[in-house]
Amino acid sequence: MDHSQFGLSRRGFMGGVGAGSLALGVGLAGNAGAAETVSAIDVSVVTTPVIDVATLPDAYYLLNVRLETGFVEEKKPWLDAPVITHTSTELKTLHITGGKIAGILDTKTPVPAGVTAYDAQGQLMLPTFRDMHTHIDKTFYGGPWEATIPTQNFRVDRVAQERELLLKLLPTAEERTAAIIRLMHSRGTTICRTHCNVDPVSKLANLEHLKTSLARFKDTLTSEIAIFPQHGLLVSDSVGLMREALQSGGVSYVGGVDPASFDNDMEKSVDTTVQLAIDFNVGIDIHVHDPRDTAIPTFNRIMDHMEENKQLQGNVTFSHAYSLAELSKQELKDFAARMKALGVTFATAVPLGRYAMPIRDLHEAGVDVICGTDSVIDWWDSFGNCDMLQKANEIARIDYSSIEYEINRTLGYATGFVTPLNDKGEQVWPKTGDDASFNLVPASCSAEAVARLPNRNAVVHKGKLAYGAIPKAG
Repeated sequence: MDHSQFGLSRRGFMGGVGAGSLALGVGLAGNAGAAETVSAIDVSVVTTPVIDVATLPDAYYLLNVRLETGFVEEKKPWLDAPVITHTSTELKTLHITGGKIAGILDTKTPVPAGVTAYDAQGQLMLPTFRDMHTHIDKTFYGGPWEATIPTQNFRVDRVAQERELLLKLLPTAEERTAAIIRLMHSRGTTICRTHCNVDPVSKLANLEHLKTSLARFKDTLTSEIAIFPQHGLLVSDSVGLMREALQSGGVSYVGGVDPASFDNDMEKSVDTTVQLAIDFNVGIDIHVHDPRDTAIPTFNRIMDHMEENKQLQGNVTFSHAYSLAELSKQELKDFAARMKALGVTFATAVPLGRYAMPIRDLHEAGVDVICGTDSVIDWWDSFGNCDMLQKANEIARIDYSSIEYEINRTLGYATGFVTPLNDKGEQVWPKTGDDASFNLVPASCSAEAVARLPNRNAVVHKGKLAYGAIPKAG
C-alpha cells in the first residue's frame, strides 16, 4: 500500500507505536479478571501516565553490570587484514554514593554488610542520553491526538496557527511538559536543552510554566533553556520581551530564527541577537533553515561577531543549518574549519531524505555535533518520540557502515560523545568519580543497542532512578 498520500512513514509509524504502547501497557496490564477492576486510561487527558519509580538510597552497590572493555579483532581468510568483529565486556560491581560512581569492583568483591545492593542482571550499562534540541514548552503531547494540518505558506501559516493555540494550551502547559519529560526518561534521556517560546501572544507565560516543570524534575533531569522568538525577533517586535525573559534568570541561550527570510533584515536581526547575548552573558542558539545564499552570510556575520567578542567563542550553536548540505566538499571543509576554530556547535534533529545533513563530515572535521528530537507531536510536526538512541541509529544508517566498529562509534551522537570506549578501543567510561548517570539495557554491546534499540529498563540520573526498575540483589 502506498502510504505517502497520508503522510505516513515507517519511521513515524514506529515512533507513534512506541509512544502509544507506553500508555496502553499500564492500562491493560494484568490478567482478564484484573482488567475488570482497572480503569481504562482516558487518552483525552494524558498520553504518558505517571509511573512511580523506587527511591534509591544515597549509597548502594549495583551488581552484575555489563561494561565494555575493548574491541575484538579476528583474521578472516577472505580478508587481507584483521577486522573488528565484536566488543568484549566484563561484569562488574559498582559502588554508587552521593550521585557518583565511588568504585568499580570485581564481581567477587563482597558487598559490606548492611549496605543495600541491586542486581543489574548482566544488562549493559550505557551513558545517559542527551536531547540537546527540543521544544518541550509547547506540544499536543499529553493531550488528545492531533496531527498537523495542511499549509499553503508553511511558516506563516504555522505561526498563525500558533497564535491561535498558545493561549488555549497555557492552562495545561506544565502537565504536558511533564508528560514529555516522563517520555524522555522512558527513552533514557536525563540531560536536555529546551527552547522556549517568547512571543507577543504568550509573552513570558510559557517560560514561567517551563521553569516550574523543570523544577519538578530537578533530581532526574539536567536542563538548560534557550529562549526562542518563534514569531520573529524583529517582525513580531519581541526584543523587549526577550530582554525581560533574560532578566528573569534561568536562561542559558538566546535564540533566533532565520534573520534574513523571517525578520527580513539579516544584519539588524543578527546584531540584535548578539547584543542580547553579550548584555546578559548567555550563549546563542540560532535556528537557520534558509538556503545557502542567505544562510551562509548569516552564519559568517555571527562568526565575525565571535571573533570580536571572545566571550561568545565556544558558546554559539547553529541549529538545523540545512544550507551546509548544499556546500561542496571543499566549501564544507573550509566552513567547518572556521566553526571549529571559534567553537561553534552544530545542532541537528537528524532530518531524513532531501534534508539529510553532512553530520559525519562535521563531526570528523572537529565540530561539536549535538542532536535532538526538535518538535514532539505539535502543530509543526506530528512525529517525535524523544528517543535519542533512535537518532544514533538513523545516523548510523545514513552515514556509517553496518560493521561493529562504526555502529559502536555512532552511540556518541546520543550521549554527547561520552562513550564506554574511545576510537582506539580503550575503556574510558565509566570511571571512578563520574556522575552515576546511565541506562541499563538488555544488549551485549553498544553496537547492538544502536542497531536494535532495546528497552531502557532502568534510567539513572546522578544515582537516582528516573525510570524503570532495578531488582534488589538476593
